[in-house]
Amino acid sequence: MAEALKHNLKVATHIRKAIAAGVSMKVILDDIQKYNGAPTSMNGMYKTYRNDIAEARANLHEEMGMVVVNAAKGGDWKAAELVLRSKAGWSPTQTIVEATPEDEAGDTSAIDDLLALLGKSSNKKPQEES
Repeated sequence: MAEALKHNLKVATHIRKAIAAGVSMKVILDDIQKYNGAPTSMNGMYKTYRNDIAEARANLHEEMGMVVVNAAKGGDWKAAELVLRSKAGWSPTQTIVEATPEDEAGDTSAIDDLLALLGKSSNKKPQEES
C-alpha cells in the first residue's frame, strides 16, 4: 500500500495563492511539481490539501461576493441583477399579473379551453330532478 503524502507548508501556500489568483486546479497541480513530495495526481492533492483548498476557495468566494454586493448597493444595476438572480431567486422573466375580481369571472380552465377547441361545450346544465 502506498504511503500517504505528508502536508507540505510550501505546497499548501502555493495552492492557496494560486486559488486566490483564480488559477485552475489542473494548472496548480502541474505547477507544484517543482516541490519535493508534491502530489502527482488530483486525488492526492485533494486528499492531502483538502482543508487548504476549501479555505482558499471560501476566502475567494467571500471576497468576490463582497465586491459584487457592494457594487449592487452602490447602484450598479448589473451587479444588483446578479445578486438578485443568485441569492434572491429573482428572474427577469417572472411577472406578477394583478387581476381585478371582474376579470376572474371570465377565466376558463384548461379543460374548458380544450373542449372549445374540439367544438364541444361544457356549459350543460345538470338535469333537474322531478
